[in-house]
Amino acid sequence: MNPQSYCENICKQSGSNFLYAALFLKPEQRQALHAFYAFCTTVDDAVDSPDSKDRAREYLAFWRLELDRMYVSEPEHQIGLALAPVLKSYGVPKTYLEEIINGCAMDLEKSTYANLSELELYCYRVASCVGLVCLYFFGIAATEQNQKAAIALGKALQITNILRDIKEDAERGRVYLPKGDTNLETYIAIARDYFQKAKSLLPVDRPEKRKWFPALLMGGAYEALLNEIAKDPSKVYEWRIAISKLKKMWITLRTFLSL
Repeated sequence: MNPQSYCENICKQSGSNFLYAALFLKPEQRQALHAFYAFCTTVDDAVDSPDSKDRAREYLAFWRLELDRMYVSEPEHQIGLALAPVLKSYGVPKTYLEEIINGCAMDLEKSTYANLSELELYCYRVASCVGLVCLYFFGIAATEQNQKAAIALGKALQITNILRDIKEDAERGRVYLPKGDTNLETYIAIARDYFQKAKSLLPVDRPEKRKWFPALLMGGAYEALLNEIAKDPSKVYEWRIAISKLKKMWITLRTFLSL
């Protein structure tokens, strides 16, 4: 199996909303996103899957070295071999991928966060930095305004994700909300504020705004999910709330028509 096929196989097994958005990209952009997604999910699994923290630290150490190799020498892993030429071709700064690894390391070293600032740092690393990398893949200029929009959207998505997964995370011994805060309405409001901030920072120019289509699909799906959670926040302690495929199709059409 060649490196690109290896990454695509990982993507096919995930069923992520992130990859649904990739369907609307050009083939070369989609390949780039597949390699990047494979990197992100594999690094995340390196923390979630091992039976010991020492083993997880070894995995993260490998990926830090592999990231160095992607930029300066020859990668060893199939994902590294697929991702290295993509990072160079699109000019993606290494620091964003370093921060993604740092975010996964926070999962390893912390089971909860002391305050909102710590939680927001985590969200920046594991979600906003993903968005910052995607700017390059989507052909969006990395201006200060676009970067702020990507950061805000990433935090909105991750906080929504945390709210959705409260039950599952608690079963794994993780409580992301600061000090086990049970006032979920506070975090629903924070996520909504970040969604609105991201929207307010989007370009007015229609051709430029169209480049955001995959990101806006993700945003629309997760904002709809947040609205479902907000109807009865206590349900997140009982099951994993989701939106229907029909709802996703409607969001896709609505987003397309808005551009």
